[in-house]
Amino acid sequence: MAHTLDQKIIGLLEQETALRQWLEQMRALTKDARGATVIAGLTPEETEEFLRLNPRVQSYGNGMTAADFKAASERHAELKDKIDAALQDNAIESLSDWGGVAARG
Repeated sequence: MAHTLDQKIIGLLEQETALRQWLEQMRALTKDARGATVIAGLTPEETEEFLRLNPRVQSYGNGMTAADFKAASERHAELKDKIDAALQDNAIESLSDWGGVAARG
């Protein structure tokens, strides 16, 4: 039986408990319009890719060639930048909302 992308993402998050905890702490885990679990700023496909790349990049020497490691590291960094940008946007939006509530209160 084939697993859905959401099931794959949830399974990967279960394997990477420290990463999942960090994502939860940063409020980076969310649901997309279709109800799939995603990391802020990423599509479901990018979320799966990031979750698969993260342990490979974090544990260099697991059989990857230097070129493969470089490519994986660069892609991981691109996806991490998208996450960071989305989290920054969310923080700015939250502050804007907070200020609006205070001004009305």
